[in-house]
Amino acid sequence: MIVKLTKIGNSHGIRLPKNVIAECGFQSEINLTVEQKRVILTAHTHERFNWRERIHPVASEQQGWETEWIW
Repeated sequence: MIVKLTKIGNSHGIRLPKNVIAECGFQSEINLTVEQKRVILTAHTHERFNWRERIHPVASEQQGWETEWIW
């Protein structure tokens, strides 16, 4: 798909078709990274989203990681 660069002030931007936005799951914010002269756009997830799944490999080494602290 070819899109045109649009001048926006001192910068440039592109317009993404609605179906691309929906397919990628983009909301009001997206992540932009540049790798080897390629622009990569990915859906932004909040830091606390899926924290249990992300911490599981580390926490599974420690028994009782989900229990409450007793003070």
